[in-house]
Amino acid sequence: MSEYQRYEFMTVDRPLTKKEQEAVDALSSHIEVSATHALVEYNWGDFKHDSIDVLHKYFDGFLYWANWGSPQLAFRFPRGILSGDLLAGYDLEDFASLTHYKDYDILNIEFGEMEAPDEWTEYDLGSLIPMREELMEGDQRALYIVWLATQEMMGSYDEEEEYEIDVPPIPPGMGELTGAQEELAALFRVSEELLMAAASHSATRKASREAADEDIAALIQLLSPERSNEYLLRLAHNEPGLSRLFLRELRELSRDKTSETSPTGERVTYATLLAESKTIAARLEREKREQAEAERLRHLKDIHDHRDTYWLQVDKSAERGVASGYDEATKLLVELRDAATQFNEMQEFQTRFRAWVGSHLRRPALIKRLQAQKFTIPEM
Repeated sequence: MSEYQRYEFMTVDRPLTKKEQEAVDALSSHIEVSATHALVEYNWGDFKHDSIDVLHKYFDGFLYWANWGSPQLAFRFPRGILSGDLLAGYDLEDFASLTHYKDYDILNIEFGEMEAPDEWTEYDLGSLIPMREELMEGDQRALYIVWLATQEMMGSYDEEEEYEIDVPPIPPGMGELTGAQEELAALFRVSEELLMAAASHSATRKASREAADEDIAALIQLLSPERSNEYLLRLAHNEPGLSRLFLRELRELSRDKTSETSPTGERVTYATLLAESKTIAARLEREKREQAEAERLRHLKDIHDHRDTYWLQVDKSAERGVASGYDEATKLLVELRDAATQFNEMQEFQTRFRAWVGSHLRRPALIKRLQAQKFTIPEM
């Protein structure tokens, strides 16, 4: 299989100007560019520019993946809209970074040594870009998923070593991930069972009603006149993300006044989550087998209750005298035999089968199929 690499960029806050589109289009002969999107695909080649530099200059989101793995996801944010200690406590220094520029902050998440799934899987930035908004709203679930991904890559640890590992609190709502967060888990290959284990320790996430419940007008009075004028000036310059920065400052001032603190989620080691995920995997597999068996029994009962209809279809299929008809007849006979076994009616089935097959002994292709399924064929 030839190599394949995909570089995808998107804008959110504003579209590219015509001049910017032309500049992006000049980056590669393989690129497709619009006012909000750019896509570069390579077979036996790669992008000759620094993707993070391109993101910083033109776009709000970037996704890279190859058919061998090595996924990378990055977002550009208005300067200061994310907390400076966003990654604190996650121990992600080898996988994620938050870089501060004069105009923007860039969160870069990169798993260069992660292998691709065994089956061909495609990813697109459009399904992940809502995560940028979620992070700006203070949703920590994406960061926790990235932390789980790093632990899965590095493996579990000995109990005596676990005290050296930063274990972040499990954020609320891990049992009700957004579509973008589910796509993130798929991109970085976090297993469903591990997510379920984390969810079992996660509080329910309540819909955020801060903006609706708080009295913005009253909170504004907490700002100094100088600070209010500064916000008005920045508003006049159409500063990206200003409304979020403004609300965050108001809420922080409000919390300072009321001494409110957010509850901290439960801290659970990866080794514990891994052990729980194995238990969950075993339970899910058992439930899957039980469901399959229940479905099989329902199907056999239907065959048993309508066996005359099935026998009629067997005869019609065989009479067609073609390979597909013989295949269908053989399949139906196998199901009739299984139903007879299930309901202890094998003698009745054998009697009816011998009577039926006697009129088809001159169909060697059909007889060969029946013999392959271990049916006893009477001699001519």
